[in-house]
Parts: sequence; C-alpha cells; structure tokens
Amino acid sequence: MSRINLKNWRCDKINRRESQDKKRSFKLKNGLVRLLKQIKKEFRLLWTDKFNMFIALIVPPLVILALGLTSGNPRATVQPINCVVVSYDSNVFIDENNFTESTLDDYNLKYVEAVNASNLLNLVQFFNATEEIYAMETARNLLTAKQIKVIISIPVDFSELIEWGYPGLIDCVTDSSDIQKIQVSLNAVYDSIKIFVFQNNLSPQFKIKGYEEFSIPEGYSFSYNYMIVLVLSFMIIGVGMVSTILIVVQEKPVARLLLTPVKRLEILTAKYLTYISILIIQNLSLISTALAFGLYLVGSFLDLFLALFILGFTGLTLGIFISSVSKTKTQANQLFLATFLVLILLSGIFIPIEAMPIYLQVIAYILPLSHGSPLINSIITKGRSVFGFDFFALLGVSLILVGLSYIIFQRRKYEV
Repeated sequence: MSRINLKNWRCDKINRRESQDKKRSFKLKNGLVRLLKQIKKEFRLLWTDKFNMFIALIVPPLVILALGLTSGNPRATVQPINCVVVSYDSNVFIDENNFTESTLDDYNLKYVEAVNASNLLNLVQFFNATEEIYAMETARNLLTAKQIKVIISIPVDFSELIEWGYPGLIDCVTDSSDIQKIQVSLNAVYDSIKIFVFQNNLSPQFKIKGYEEFSIPEGYSFSYNYMIVLVLSFMIIGVGMVSTILIVVQEKPVARLLLTPVKRLEILTAKYLTYISILIIQNLSLISTALAFGLYLVGSFLDLFLALFILGFTGLTLGIFISSVSKTKTQANQLFLATFLVLILLSGIFIPIEAMPIYLQVIAYILPLSHGSPLINSIITKGRSVFGFDFFALLGVSLILVGLSYIIFQRRKYEV
C-alpha cells in the first residue's frame, strides 16, 4: 500500500512540475509577445514624433556634413603660412690646425630657395644674423604683431654639418597662441625640408615625414579631424539625452498603458530596445559620413562603432534616468540642461582634469563625457582597441543608470 502511495506521489510531483513548466513557458511566451507589441507601438509613437526623429537621425549627419564642407578638403583649406628665416650660418670655415680659411657651400641660401619653392610657406623676409645683430628681435616683433606664424632659425654650423655628412639642425619658433595651428605650421616647415633635401640630393640619416607620430598625415585636413573627435563625443551623448528625456516623464500614454496587461518592466525595456535600434542606425550614418569627408581612421571600423555605441547608450540611459526622475516636462528639460552643462565643464576638454581639485577629478572621471574624447581619439589616431578603461567606465555608468531607472519606474505612481 505504501509503495502505491509513493508511486502516486511521484506521479503527482512530476505532473505539478510539468504544469509549472508549461505555465512558465506560457508566461514567457506571452511576455515576449507583449514586449514585441510594445516595441512596435514605441516605433509607431516615435514615427509620429517627426521632430525627435529629425534630431536622432538627420541632425548628426548634417553636422558632420557641415564640418566636411567647411574643413574637409585639405587642398581648399591650406593657406601659405607667413614665415621669416633667420640665418646664423656662415659659408667661411677656419681650419683649426693651420688657421686657413675655406669656403663651403652656402646651404642656408639653398634652404631659403626651398622655402620659396614650398606652397605651404610664404617667406616674408630673410635675415642674415651675421650682418644684422637684431635679426631675431625683429623677427620676434613680427611674430608678436601676428604678421608671421613661424620663425625658422638656421644655426651657425648648418652648412658645415651638411658638408661633413652630419644632419643639419633647424630651429622653429611657432605662434602658440592657437594650439590647433601649431601642427599646421610644423607640417609646412617639414614640407620645405623635403624640398631642400630633394633639390640638393642629400641623403638624410633619418626618414623625413610631413607629420609626427599619431598626428594627422599630409593629404588629410587637420582641422576637420581635430574637430570631429570633439564633435562626435559631444553630439552622440547630447542627441541620446535629448531624444529620451521626455519618453518616461509623466504623460497620458504611460498612464493608459498601466491599465493594460503590459508590465512596467516591459514598457521600459521596449523603450530601451527601440532607441538602441535607432542608435545603431545613427552610428552607421555618422561613421559613413565622417569617412566620406576625409576622416583619418587608424583603428578599425568596428572599434569606432562600438565606441560611439557605448557613448550613445550612455546618453540614452542618462536621458531615460532624467525622464524617470522628473515629474513634468519642464522639470525634465531643466534637469537636462543643468546635467549637460556639468558634463561639458568637467569633460576635461576645456579645463584639463589633472588641473582640477581632487574632489572634482573624482566627479569628472565618474561622468561619461570625460571618457568620450580620449576613447574616440585613441581609436582614430592611435588605432587602439575599444576595450579599455574608458569603455568599461562608460559601461559601468550605463548599467548603474539602467538599474536605477528600472527601480524608479517600478516604484513610480501614475494617475490613471
């Protein structure tokens, strides 16, 4: 009798387990169906909001297009840089053994010819410092008066070193009032050096390049590539926040949804998935437009896409978090403006983070925008992998914001 009861108990247990599994499967299936319907509804609502779609999909490529048209063509933006050459070189060599004089090739004048032959430099004046003792002072006055951008100084042993097979040195004094133009001035001087080496059949002991390591090479617009790094980080986070700050804030559609079988977690998940899909399309259009107008990309396309995606996802999570916390549209807009201003001020672009007080440095490294430009810049100019400190910092901030948004939205009370 006991064996029969045990057998029946086992059968009942198996039946209950199968029934529970069926219920779970049914609930999961119904949950997925509700989620898909909710995503479809979110896309329908998003499509009716033409202004939001315009900001999310049209404005970012238009900004890149404007940058490309104004600074994307390197030939259109290159203007000859005014310069002065100050030569301390002498073509007279005195032998220290017998104190006899001999004449060497006057390579300083040949270098001046190379400067005149360069399309990147405009020689304003040439000073022979052996005859004009105030040559450098006059040149610095021209630099201070903004009449020139660079002073090229030829040292006293320039011709001798070249004649003996050693590298001749050239000193440059550039106008550093505009940091963005320093590299442009150096590239122009490098161009004159290449012409000088070619015209005089010299064999330098090092390979001369028109750019330094990790800088923008010749044939690419320096201003465009410099601005694109700043614009991408600002724009991708800003657009993500603007697109999402009003999607959860107290509105009638959310209140009406609570009367349906749709759960709160499904409502918020549908919003996340909808705007993530929009973010993917946005990133692809941004990268394609940037490359079409001459973006110099050392790293891979995938790394840049993942960097923009994590930045955009951080902007989305921050916008949804603001929308979840806010009670009215006005409050959401004000909170967005205050948050974005703090992000900009502590981004490290205008004020170096290392120059800030310790407590502000801690806050700056927590905020996402301080990781934007370093992450994008390391991929574009240095070819580094996206998976580094900045990426995981943004990922951690995003996950925290997602968790807080779900908690706030779950506990939020809506009037229905």
